[in-house]
Amino acid sequence: MKKIILNTNRLFFYILLLGAYTTVYSQISLNKFPDDKIMVIAHRGGWREAPENSVAAMKKAIEQGVNMVEIDLAMTKDSVLVLMHDQTIDRTTTGKGKPSDYSLEELKKFRLRDGLGVSTQMKIPTLEEILDITQGKIFINLDKAFDYFNEVYPILKKRNLLDQILFKGPATYDEFNKKYGKIKNEIHYMPIIRLNHNEGWKKIDDYLKNYKVYGFELTLGSDESHLIDFRKLREKGIRIWVNSLWPDLSAGHYDDLALEDPDMYHWYPDHQVNMIQTDRPKELIEFLKKKNLYFLMR
Repeated sequence: MKKIILNTNRLFFYILLLGAYTTVYSQISLNKFPDDKIMVIAHRGGWREAPENSVAAMKKAIEQGVNMVEIDLAMTKDSVLVLMHDQTIDRTTTGKGKPSDYSLEELKKFRLRDGLGVSTQMKIPTLEEILDITQGKIFINLDKAFDYFNEVYPILKKRNLLDQILFKGPATYDEFNKKYGKIKNEIHYMPIIRLNHNEGWKKIDDYLKNYKVYGFELTLGSDESHLIDFRKLREKGIRIWVNSLWPDLSAGHYDDLALEDPDMYHWYPDHQVNMIQTDRPKELIEFLKKKNLYFLMR
């Protein structure tokens, strides 16, 4: 029999090295993201390269160096959380009807469609399947999920992921507190403020007086007539999220303009915005790198 001799010093070094990597892997934290950098959020994952809200879309976002993916949740007939933006599966899959019309097994028989509506080989993922991919690598923002926070919470608690997930919703503080008061101090929550619908300082102040928000998502309308002074919030350590997806969300400063003029994104740091949900993560990241405003988490 061949005798195996272990170099204990070398073995100890490798154990320490592995521990260091494990620690880094598990330590990405919303609270530790630098306030002076702009967080890049990919809308429904990297959907221009894979079906929206798919496993592949999340992998593409990670590859691109995105900081966070925004996903949408729905519930199956057998109470499993899956990713789906619309109230029905008609647009994004080969099936028809509501997610709640089907069990998970039945939903998995359908195929996701790509951005052109072409059927792919991919299936609707569960929240758990997405967490398996993103855990320790990238943050998640839960959209279309306000009704499911109580179902999401124990999943994240078990996985020790509460510091990597950002909850959000359009509720007033009283509505949020009434529904989720028991877990509100254990989660990161971001209220949505629809400035273009005449929501503003009253709704913001109600939160600031009663709760430590992670930030505010603000929808601006098609021009700058609804803008408020974001500097007042940034001075309080509050993050400002604006969607650059379409003109009517971004006061006209939307992603596709960057295809011809990348400096269009200057508007965001100039207006104290430090969280941007984008459909053009590649272009946004390239701009932020040039301005030293990009933060790579891994």
